[in-house]
Amino acid sequence: MNTPLEDQVHDALHRRADPIQHAPLSVTDVRHRARRIQRRRAAVAGVAVAAVLAIAIPVGLSATGPGQRSDVPPATRTSSPSPVPTVTSGTVTVDPDSADVVEQAPVPLLDVDGPTLVTADGTFDLPHDFSTITPYLDGWAGVGVYDEADKSGDYIELLGPDLRVDDEGSPTGGLVVRPDGGRIAWSEYDGTRWRVVVADPAGGSEPVSTTFQPSSLDEKVIPLGFVSDDTVAVRAMYDSGDPKTFVAGGDQPVEVPGLLQADAASAGVIAGSTEIGPDGTCFGVVDAVAGGDPGWTTCDHRLGPFSATGTYVVGTSTEAEYGSPDITVLDAATGEEVLTFEAALPKRTVGGFWTQMTWVGDEAIVARISIGNEDPQMMLLGLDGSVQRIGVAASGVSGLTVAVPS
Repeated sequence: MNTPLEDQVHDALHRRADPIQHAPLSVTDVRHRARRIQRRRAAVAGVAVAAVLAIAIPVGLSATGPGQRSDVPPATRTSSPSPVPTVTSGTVTVDPDSADVVEQAPVPLLDVDGPTLVTADGTFDLPHDFSTITPYLDGWAGVGVYDEADKSGDYIELLGPDLRVDDEGSPTGGLVVRPDGGRIAWSEYDGTRWRVVVADPAGGSEPVSTTFQPSSLDEKVIPLGFVSDDTVAVRAMYDSGDPKTFVAGGDQPVEVPGLLQADAASAGVIAGSTEIGPDGTCFGVVDAVAGGDPGWTTCDHRLGPFSATGTYVVGTSTEAEYGSPDITVLDAATGEEVLTFEAALPKRTVGGFWTQMTWVGDEAIVARISIGNEDPQMMLLGLDGSVQRIGVAASGVSGLTVAVPS
């Protein structure tokens, strides 16, 4: 005999599954969703407590050292407002060998060769490689990376509190997190078409699915960032070589014109390439609703990511083959250069900053730097001109990456 909760779940799932043209769900999808709804309702009180703790105790202020392991990791994001940073100008040289060392990262990191998740509250084993991982419901959501005969590429996966995979996963174009941690979004492919899911990681509301037209697996839909509280900008790749920009978060995706290829997004705006000429590629920022002509352009920097409030945007080299030799922070409203971090690269030495990086509020950037054959290092680059090396040891030569890229 079904309980009232089971009956509600059953009816709700049928209402969501019947209009198949709007939200194509397989039987497996429905079963997984039922289990997740039941688990979420049982765990919502605990998640609420974890969210309060995450706000009260920002990452990096815990008394627990990064070397300790624990069975159940805590939430790793904080929605605490960032203080107004002191901002310098000019060019700052980044030399990992001479930089001051900070023993703890202000954001979660991934140890590629572990593979492990490294937070201020402990180091936690992962079942396999992930490029992105973030708290979701009573567990985690992540982009698993596979290189196997029957499974290759990126897959969106849901994990339990113990970081074991609960959901087998679907091919994905990536996962993004709203800067305050209040929403996450990912894309998934069901064998016929792509859809984008926007979800509340605390379980306070049902996920919203936006379905795209039938396409192939290779025509990926790639989430770029949130442009409002509940909508996310995405790049849809097509075999014609003509990528399109859309905003997802409702029944239908809404196309945004003005860019040749979108690369990053923030509240109200989307950044990407605007033209390709004989002298190179130019980039600009367009309105996330109207699109059209960019508010400003630059041919000196590839744009993205944006800082937490959208005040600044990163500019990197437009011709970076082995990493960008510098990171320039630009005023996101005008395109004016604010500050440049330049890698200390000896002559005839390749290297630079890896483009997977993340902001710490509006005050600093966590970025990976590689110089020649030396092991890659994680750096904390403050807009006040400070340069620090994050002294978290990696377990192998692949080094560390950020767990949630901006």
